[in-house]
Amino acid sequence: MKVLIITGGSTSERKISLISANNVKGALEEKGHKVKLFDFKKGVSNLKEIARDIDVIFPILHGKEGEDGTLYSFLKKLGKPFVGSNPKSSETAFDKILFNKFSDKNKIPKPSWEVVKNIQDIKKFGFPSVLKAARGGSSKEVVILLTEKDLKNPLVEKILNLDDNFLIEEYVNGIEITVAVFNNQALPVIEIIPPSSGWFDYKNKYSGESKEIVGAPSLDEKTKKTAQKIALKIHGLLNLNPYSRVDMIVSNNIPLVLEVNPQNGVGMTSVSLMPKAAKAVGIDFPQLLDKIINLALKDLKL
Repeated sequence: MKVLIITGGSTSERKISLISANNVKGALEEKGHKVKLFDFKKGVSNLKEIARDIDVIFPILHGKEGEDGTLYSFLKKLGKPFVGSNPKSSETAFDKILFNKFSDKNKIPKPSWEVVKNIQDIKKFGFPSVLKAARGGSSKEVVILLTEKDLKNPLVEKILNLDDNFLIEEYVNGIEITVAVFNNQALPVIEIIPPSSGWFDYKNKYSGESKEIVGAPSLDEKTKKTAQKIALKIHGLLNLNPYSRVDMIVSNNIPLVLEVNPQNGVGMTSVSLMPKAAKAVGIDFPQLLDKIINLALKDLKL
């Protein structure tokens, strides 16, 4: 097939988007597909022209441009098969405040949280806590506040000055895990162990210094199955096919949801979590991508 990968863009996650896209391009070419890359920086009008001779579109565009639903809305109007979900579902998954409201409504277990606007709101919520920009990505717009002293961290002011909304969550100490869902099937749970000097932030996600262990050996089978059920519930309610990934923290054997990553929020680099989980069930990277684009062709709802 002729596949067009949309990548790049102008968000803080441009670099990772390009790395993911090149990995996807190489793997799809291994399966015999003809693949073109399109840098989203070139604009929608150029995209419309290039897409005329394409069989399926595969956005690999991390961050707001790819995840807030706007791109999917455009692709639906374009009428070409594409890898992605309903625009509103993607927006809900991407925006942390919308997702937290969705979680509360659907009784999905997660840390306590509140919308905040300033330092005073954060102090009122208390510590330890985690400040997040609602539409941030790759853990770049996140800061852990163990005590009130951490409010002096320059990142706090930087986040609060963003053109965004903000939320504060209870900081939960526990075992960090992620559960990928592919074609309505939960893949094996992955346990994430960051370096002892830090947490699973942007640097540690892509440096290769963190350990991501398929099968989550620190958890019992019951807890792992519970985590998979939660991921499937979120995936199904938001209709995030063909794939998504849910990040959680496990405290006292209870998985609490931190966030869900829609398709464009799921990394596709050589060290990404989704490909690792798929490989554990016998689906190598080229096979995974081949299946993904074929699902896009079959899903008439998109």
